[in-house]
Amino acid sequence: MPKTKFQRVIFTCIGVFFMATTMAIFNKYLVMGRFSGELFRQVGISFLEKAPLAFVLQFFLVQPFAGRQAAKYPSENPIFSRILRTGFTVLVLCPIMCLYANCINMIRFHWNFGRMLESVVTRMPINWIFAFCVQVWILGPLNRRVFQLIFPEKRLQAA
Repeated sequence: MPKTKFQRVIFTCIGVFFMATTMAIFNKYLVMGRFSGELFRQVGISFLEKAPLAFVLQFFLVQPFAGRQAAKYPSENPIFSRILRTGFTVLVLCPIMCLYANCINMIRFHWNFGRMLESVVTRMPINWIFAFCVQVWILGPLNRRVFQLIFPEKRLQAA
């Protein structure tokens, strides 16, 4: 896994790309009910609106927090450690991004506060469950694999 700050930046960029895209597709599908060209156009816009904030939060706030929290529960099992770290990451990042997305919707669609609050309360649990599961079983392993292809372990040991 990342050994330098540059590698952490790359690892975070890969993770944010995968997760922000997946969550945008998921949420747009919940609204539209079908896959279409319009859905993917809106996903692109949504990604551009949310990915920069997601990167900053992930890199500077969530990764350090999740690491500190996961360290409180030491385990010899690396899978348990990853799941724990992922849980803390999703636990923090999901509500923040859900609130941020709904603030954007409040501005864009002239929602009142009650409509925004209703959307946050109803969508956040669904988003948290989906984000946790997809991160543990699909995107986390994919992120690590892509990172290992970019930075093979042998090259890190030789340097």
